[in-house]
Amino acid sequence: MNKQNIKIDIVSDINCPWCYLGEARLAKAINQTQDKYNFEVQFKPYELNPFAPQEGENKKDYFIRNYGSESLSRLDESSRHLKEAGQTEDIIFDFEKSTTVHNTFNGHRLIWLAGKYDVQVPVAKALFRANFTNGENVNDPAVLTQIGLEHNIPAEVLNDFFAGEEGKAEVKALEQQAQQSGISGVPAFIINDRYLISGAQPTETFVNVLQQIAPVYGKIVADGATCEVGENC
Repeated sequence: MNKQNIKIDIVSDINCPWCYLGEARLAKAINQTQDKYNFEVQFKPYELNPFAPQEGENKKDYFIRNYGSESLSRLDESSRHLKEAGQTEDIIFDFEKSTTVHNTFNGHRLIWLAGKYDVQVPVAKALFRANFTNGENVNDPAVLTQIGLEHNIPAEVLNDFFAGEEGKAEVKALEQQAQQSGISGVPAFIINDRYLISGAQPTETFVNVLQQIAPVYGKIVADGATCEVGENC
């Protein structure tokens, strides 16, 4: 039986916990339907905090500055909800390990580079895990280089990568494409360059959408939990 090819672009940010959950749920849907379809999955960059300082910003200061002091109670509630949701996807959210909101531009550059070596998906997962489970600085070239090495990106490529210009213009161009297409929150899943699923949908929703695409239905829009620029996750 000839399998239908399905291309999925995951527009996400490493700082978005819902992106971590959404990718895990999509991965389950792909696993459940891979007997019917061939999948090509790519990550596309989106920065929720594009002006974050290179050294990062204290998490509490960041939320107070952007959303007011009352946001801290909502943050605690959101963290509890995400921890519970993560358990069902074998994801450990340990928000107490880091007190910093990191700049993610260098992380997106690494994901872009990983695309050249066909390791985008595992590298993106490793970055999510480094951020949300291990509390590591996902803007630190040393942390990023180690993740790249662990996924077989050559050392000679990584050595001077973050000190150079490679990948900067490419990431910015991809971010601009996402903004021009009307994406204002992540995760966003673009299927076959035509169908949009917004938010960290349940696995069952992803499966249903993938099954609808086979006979090519009309535009599919599904809304779920997202992180948006200027809003609390």
